[in-house]
Amino acid sequence: MFKISKIFMIILEKVFPSHYLSMVLRLRKSDGVCAKPDVSDFKDKVAIVMQGPIVIKDNFTYETLKIYKKRFPKIVIILSTWDDYSKDELNKFKAINVDIVENTKPDYSGIANINFQIKSTKNGIFKANELGSKYCLKTRTDQRIYRHDFMLFFLSLLDSFKIENKYLRRRLVAVSLNTYKFRLYGISDMLMFGHIDDMLKYWNVSYDRRILKDVEVGESALEFSKARLCEVYLCTEFLKKINHCIDFTLEDYWNVLADYFCITDSSSIDLFWFKYDRWNENRRYQNMIRKLDEEFYFSDWINSVNNLRNYSNKQEKLLNKKNMT
Repeated sequence: MFKISKIFMIILEKVFPSHYLSMVLRLRKSDGVCAKPDVSDFKDKVAIVMQGPIVIKDNFTYETLKIYKKRFPKIVIILSTWDDYSKDELNKFKAINVDIVENTKPDYSGIANINFQIKSTKNGIFKANELGSKYCLKTRTDQRIYRHDFMLFFLSLLDSFKIENKYLRRRLVAVSLNTYKFRLYGISDMLMFGHIDDMLKYWNVSYDRRILKDVEVGESALEFSKARLCEVYLCTEFLKKINHCIDFTLEDYWNVLADYFCITDSSSIDLFWFKYDRWNENRRYQNMIRKLDEEFYFSDWINSVNNLRNYSNKQEKLLNKKNMT
């Protein structure tokens, strides 16, 4: 398969001589995935909470959880989904020792289904806490982490980049995918890892009852951020809880990322998103040109932590340009 694809890419490079092409092959099913049994031995109890609707196509959600179970047989794994699935569908997850949280859908889904995400995530983390987990990973039913030792990696990040904050026990780890550099407080809500108390602080949030047509979104990145939609809503509600003064500046946003979070590249854990334009997973790649919709990478984060980001007021002007898209 790879040889055929390689020939096709060589032809495409000749058709488009200004670019290089590459590809990534990933196994669809858990059968071919191998794991060393010692990678699951952690001194503290850790949970994975996978939230959202079950992806039936290719048995994607089921196969993903089988991979996690194979690699981390002693870890707590929770599927927090909806109560409208058949018993047969849910029983196959229970058969591989996955804990199921069946949620009733909120009466109002919220903008971009934000309330659905809040409920399934929050209740999944409640379950992890009930089962005695000290650390928790929140991920989605339509995403899969292929990196074999990702849990050890997340724990190592928390140990390597400690903070002193009376409101937080540790940093919260998020990924570069959908964490945008110029969407203020726009930290990705797709994947997050942290101490269970900090995760509850972030996700135990009230529903967003607003209707999109009643929200002033504006045309610039700054106005869009101030509308506090979806990811920005979650992050700013969290910042209120830890008494952070939000001023909607780029400088403050980057300081928030440096002070309370750790942003790791999605490629570092080989995160695969089984949705949208999955054949072009590096569509936000920006090392050739600078764009307003740049994602915030680990290199940006570590530069911010070490005050090497070369911040200037000129960058604030970018926020007044047209929206990121």
